[in-house]
Amino acid sequence: MLLNQSLSRGIEKTIRAIRLFLIAPARNPITKLESYLYLPYIEKNASILQFDRDINNVDIPMRVCYHLVPEEFSQNSLYGISRTIKRYAGIQTKKKLLAPIEHGCYLDDSGAPDDDPFARAIITFSEFRKEAISKYTERRVLPIGPYIHYAELIDIETLKNYKKKLGKTLLFFPAHSTHLIKTSFNHLQAIEWLKRVSKEHQFESVLICFYWKDCRPEIVEPYLNAGFHCTTAGHIYDWNFLNRLKSIIWLSDVTASNAIGTHIGYCIYMNRPHWLSEQQITWTADVLINIPLKIRVENSIKSYKERKTYQSISSHLTNLFRNISLCVTHDQYEACNYFWGFNCIKTAEEMKRELTPLIE
Repeated sequence: MLLNQSLSRGIEKTIRAIRLFLIAPARNPITKLESYLYLPYIEKNASILQFDRDINNVDIPMRVCYHLVPEEFSQNSLYGISRTIKRYAGIQTKKKLLAPIEHGCYLDDSGAPDDDPFARAIITFSEFRKEAISKYTERRVLPIGPYIHYAELIDIETLKNYKKKLGKTLLFFPAHSTHLIKTSFNHLQAIEWLKRVSKEHQFESVLICFYWKDCRPEIVEPYLNAGFHCTTAGHIYDWNFLNRLKSIIWLSDVTASNAIGTHIGYCIYMNRPHWLSEQQITWTADVLINIPLKIRVENSIKSYKERKTYQSISSHLTNLFRNISLCVTHDQYEACNYFWGFNCIKTAEEMKRELTPLIE
């Protein structure tokens, strides 16, 4: 039996290697050179957090990112999630995790978007998602709770110094684009809302956390002109994204946003009240992607927003967070516990035990 298992594992590895060779981006000398140029940038900035950043954020070409990460499934490298949980569990970060991770909190009952025939398991947030995913696959589904729990704060003394400068702080997460989707809304309207509520509740600073794709002068400058501080948790492939995001949330007293997203559960888990400013948000496929992919992205956006489960959950969360509260309410906490899996968090020992069979 052991011989058969070893043979089967060997065949599986060979097939995976062939598949990765066929679908991986061309590893030409120029791309390799770009990789060596960007890798020191990521390592150098690993523990740097700036609440007043240069708005010309480093935009690492997506093709280069494949050469900066060791993951079997490329989506595991998004926001450094796989690296973060491996470090937490005491597992070498260069080891491959043969389980795709849902990198965001999906508020519906669809199957795992990152499922893969070679996966040994699927990692997600909560029992809610485990139950939903299990309807579509026989693979093991492992809920581990909010990933922000496993991240580490940037140097605490640095954070304390930042906090002295900022004082009482309102942290705002604008609805963001992705590498495939462009997000649009009335930024001036958002700025006016932030001015009003920050004055009403006597905040000394307003801190805006932009998504890396939106760190462009035409978007950021109106917020700077309003006297706000502007920052970002980093590039989509930044290994320390979660560490930086956790530190940014730590700096705040209250958090806010204008769209439902993963950040809400993270803020509530870190005991930061969250306010939702309702705005008209438009999501469209990025004009720079090719036509076939653009069509698939637009169909995916439409399909997701039309799902009854998503509409129901989104409406429920909107109702919970639309009212301004200076503390996390019981209902808010329980809702986030259900969708983000606060009660699914693992100790380091438990995480290592769960991940070891999935590591190669």
